Amino acid sequence: MIVGTGQPPPLVATIGLHASASTWVFNVVRELMIAAVGSERVLALYADRMEQIHDQPERSGRHIVIKSHHGSAELDAWLAAEQAPMILSVRDPRDACLSMAQRFNAPLNHTVVWMANDCQRMMRLAAYGHLMLRYEDRFFDDFSAVGRVADALGLAPPVAETAAIFARYTTEAVRSFARKLSELPPDRLATVGEPKVDRLTQIHEPHIGDGSSGKWRNLPVQIRTELTRRFGPFLERFGYELGRSPTIPLKS
Repeated sequence: MIVGTGQPPPLVATIGLHASASTWVFNVVRELMIAAVGSERVLALYADRMEQIHDQPERSGRHIVIKSHHGSAELDAWLAAEQAPMILSVRDPRDACLSMAQRFNAPLNHTVVWMANDCQRMMRLAAYGHLMLRYEDRFFDDFSAVGRVADALGLAPPVAETAAIFARYTTEAVRSFARKLSELPPDRLATVGEPKVDRLTQIHEPHIGDGSSGKWRNLPVQIRTELTRRFGPFLERFGYELGRSPTIPLKS
């Protein structure tokens, strides 16, 4: 059991673009909260709409950890009213679109729509000073990132606990876990389209791609140009388009 410097928050939201290592963030938060208060007192779930939360009878007396992507106005209003800490993750949406298309065998024009919804939400949330993690910084390969997340939650985990959490969610550890999803108990598994997903960790079968950044530059020029136009406001605001520094400081 972790002895923290503050009371663990009753509600935490991890919100990220698809393919921004948002599942890493969700699981690190979930594991930190479990270590702080015990697994029986933590309810972790995916939700983009309030009805996905209202229908959870086991909420009473438990700390809630939410994983979310495009979200909804009602959900964000509730999170704000509850003063829930949010941990945000971003990535160049051109790379994120391509990663989702490759891993889930989806048409690129479909993943562009998914990403556009994610980007709109992130543009709204980024101004509120939440901890933000950038995929291109490879926070998921950085042991210190677990400590940064713990700090944002008001927790002070022992180094050994932090190291154990980090080790469980390295790229290779997640790849290995994803290959063995079919070995999990049936009640742990759901399907999103065709791929299986673990309800607990939200890890999918095709969970991790090649992890590279800048892959969108290998697309035909017409597609590169259209993606840059489509995501222009997001790219400008977060410093992606011309390599400029972000116009909004990212909380570290």
